[in-house]
Amino acid sequence: MNNDKTINIGDRVRIISTGQEVTVDQVSAYGFSVIKFNSGGTYRFLNHKLEKPAATHIPYNA
Repeated sequence: MNNDKTINIGDRVRIISTGQEVTVDQVSAYGFSVIKFNSGGTYRFLNHKLEKPAATHIPYNA
């Protein structure tokens, strides 16, 4: 799990229990965020159950 606990609007985060990557739609000061699923739904989720994935961009040298 990342030590970086700041979650911002528009961040791609992973749900720890399922491993699914979602987008943060809203952030609350009370410890939860509204996340947007790739399938189109939104849901409130506790921040401590979300983690930022490691950088997945791999540079390609042609």
